[in-house]
Amino acid sequence: MIHALVSQRLYDGWVVDLKVKRLLSPETSTSVRSYIDEVELSVGECLPLEQHPEERLFYFLYGRGIMSIYEEFPEGDVYELNQDTAIWITPKIKHQIMNTGNYPLRYVVLMVTGGVAPEGELSWSAITQRGVVVDKPQVGAGQATTRVFDEGSNPSKQEGFHLRIRDINLRRPQKFANAEAVTISPGKSTRIHTHHDSEENYYILVGEGAFIWDDKEITCEAGSCISFPVGVSRKVVNTGRYPLTYVCFSAFIDARAP
Repeated sequence: MIHALVSQRLYDGWVVDLKVKRLLSPETSTSVRSYIDEVELSVGECLPLEQHPEERLFYFLYGRGIMSIYEEFPEGDVYELNQDTAIWITPKIKHQIMNTGNYPLRYVVLMVTGGVAPEGELSWSAITQRGVVVDKPQVGAGQATTRVFDEGSNPSKQEGFHLRIRDINLRRPQKFANAEAVTISPGKSTRIHTHHDSEENYYILVGEGAFIWDDKEITCEAGSCISFPVGVSRKVVNTGRYPLTYVCFSAFIDARAP
């Protein structure tokens, strides 16, 4: 369900031509702390340097651009953006996105609330090991870039002949549990399973199929998304003629959510 559509955004008197669709949120789904926005930035447009309170994973679908992190371009750490590039940032890391191509720059923003930024300047402290609970964990800032389908820098893992998984790097995550791109062969599916400590969210990149939610079947195609809550049995079935690929990301759930 599309929760909101913004066709232009005003920054201190500066109008940026972009479209933002809110595809998933706690208000429109069973999600507790996860959001998905679909964004289209017009040719020649540039977003100003900004920061946000949640953990964010940017997955670029189409077009070319650059992202400058920490400072405005060209003083920041600059990364090239193209199809199937994923960039991860922790809360309140400043970033700027520019469309440098000849076509609109399209991407999705996968967000998880509940994380915090380190006090003061940037800190490279590592957050405590996953699964280990301490009273006052050390919070660190982090950024990671993944060329998701580049087998040289990000080799995929095959599970049987029907399933291939590509990890998406997260550096010093907090409530963001994991992220990966999953490809299913035609006529095949993932295993039926559940999660007891995290909500799981899917966004379809390409293909057509069905989400299985307990005993319900929900058809899906490119651009579809869903949030599976804790305890629900789920799997994805490829009902099409070609491979189906989706981005999966999970968020830890606890008593303090969101």
